[in-house]
Amino acid sequence: MTLLIRKDILARRVKIYGKIETLAPLRIGKGREETNPESAATMQIIRTYDEKPLIPGSSWKGIFRSTGEKIAKENRIFTCTGLTRQTCMDKILSQVQSLMSKNIDEAIKLVWDETCINCKIFGAPSLYSAISIFDSIAEKFNIGYRPMIAISRDTGAVTRSALATTEYVEPGSIFPFLLIGNNLPNYAIGYIIKIMRYINDGLVQIGGNKSRGFGFITFSKLSLEISDYKDGKLKAIDDLDKEITIDLPKDSEGKDFFVKTKPLEEVFNNAKI
Repeated sequence: MTLLIRKDILARRVKIYGKIETLAPLRIGKGREETNPESAATMQIIRTYDEKPLIPGSSWKGIFRSTGEKIAKENRIFTCTGLTRQTCMDKILSQVQSLMSKNIDEAIKLVWDETCINCKIFGAPSLYSAISIFDSIAEKFNIGYRPMIAISRDTGAVTRSALATTEYVEPGSIFPFLLIGNNLPNYAIGYIIKIMRYINDGLVQIGGNKSRGFGFITFSKLSLEISDYKDGKLKAIDDLDKEITIDLPKDSEGKDFFVKTKPLEEVFNNAKI
């Protein structure tokens, strides 16, 4: 079964939602051409039209994909780089396009057989993502400013005109988190949850200035909803999957959420992907 890459069938809907709190300064920067000339900061953060800081869904997707790549390597699972013209789909795109007009089932099988778990879940050229991660717009926040200097990678010395003022979201700020997925097998849900746990445990930072200690967050009030959850069980939905018994968490703090969802992580860890 190839439900994970099918968009014409909806067999399962997955929703993970809650809050994140910044434990350290957080900086999701904007391009220099988009800066506000009225701001005191020379390195500004991305904001909404009403000046609220946000973490774009595209940034979340990039964080999840790159973290997933590290996790996959730990589990000896192949993943492509996800870079332009280097994805699994780039290698087979002409074959898939040729088969689409002749034998759709063969085209689907080719995509399933030749794509890595990251392409299947996060998408690739001509392959829609199985998940959507929504923009996180700050609900509670304070803005901080910090003077910084730039160091030349070549000489190790301070560069000319290197003094800059960096804008960031202060620790203790609160953002919402929402991820929705379609047709995710239990092992794919476990993979996503493991990525979230790495972020929660401080193994992954988000945003810029990581070397200066920015980007640590924690999850809270997390809930997991799965449309076909019944009688405490989640059925297997493809040949690589495994049925499990689980109590889906509701409004759980980060560590408690990851304890309750451990059966899903175990399915991923043991899957022959």
